[in-house]
Amino acid sequence: MIISLQVKFAAMDIPDDFLKMMEEKTGCKIVKGFSDDADIVVFAGKPEPGKKTVFMQSISAGVNHLDFRNIDKKIVICSNADAWSIPVAEHAMALILAKYKNICESNTAIRNGTYNRKLSESIYGQTIGIMGYGGIGREVAIRAKAFGMHTIGFGRTEKKDPALDVFSMESEYVAKNSDVILISLPLNKHTRGMIDYKFLSSVKGNIIVNVGRSEIVNMDDMIKFLEENKNKWFLTDVWWGEPEIKGEIPENVIITPHVAGLARNFMQVPVEKAFENVVAYIHGNPGNIVNRNDYI
Repeated sequence: MIISLQVKFAAMDIPDDFLKMMEEKTGCKIVKGFSDDADIVVFAGKPEPGKKTVFMQSISAGVNHLDFRNIDKKIVICSNADAWSIPVAEHAMALILAKYKNICESNTAIRNGTYNRKLSESIYGQTIGIMGYGGIGREVAIRAKAFGMHTIGFGRTEKKDPALDVFSMESEYVAKNSDVILISLPLNKHTRGMIDYKFLSSVKGNIIVNVGRSEIVNMDDMIKFLEENKNKWFLTDVWWGEPEIKGEIPENVIITPHVAGLARNFMQVPVEKAFENVVAYIHGNPGNIVNRNDYI
């Protein structure tokens, strides 16, 4: 069998010795780039299946960028859900702490010559509502509990987890009972634009964090909401139309350039997990099989 490795991100440089090890583990020949003879495609970015391709494994967790209508239905597609959860969860907590502890504001003030010891707030005893209780949501809940926060989880199917105080399938309940809202939902036809003005208007707390995809949030509704509520903050690792950022970013936004998962000393872990699932496919039991109906 032949594996076509299609990685289109410069930040993800996969060394040859690692690929040799993966060849031994999978029993397949690995070819960098497109191969029309590839039985399996392992990819980051937009992949090109070959004529013989029967299985495609994403290195990234999300697969919303794939053109499912133009990928043969016979091809099994798997995401890499949970593989990036730890650094993304760390980034989410960093954003929350940066706001609660006035990190960005204090840094800017001191650099501009103002030494103002403004009181911060503690996240201890605060409630975080996690919209999307998958791998990222679970890792955030674990870290939030370590800081003494209360946790509420939200998803389409009920989950019981020691890191959760409450699980709800009602988004309004989460909005009305959380000091911090975390968005870690996957982007699909069910979640696109889910965080709209109605949801935002029911949010009890002052902080909304997005480490999912920008399109989960309705852009016009969020901008309007932030302009009307200067005390509410949007902390986000993603932005609409990125990497080209158009229009003014409201002052009550803290933004990073879609780097939550890009930890230098962690990059090999998701690649290893992707190849582990290739081995699982070869043995007839792959995980994270994508339901095309969620995207078409």
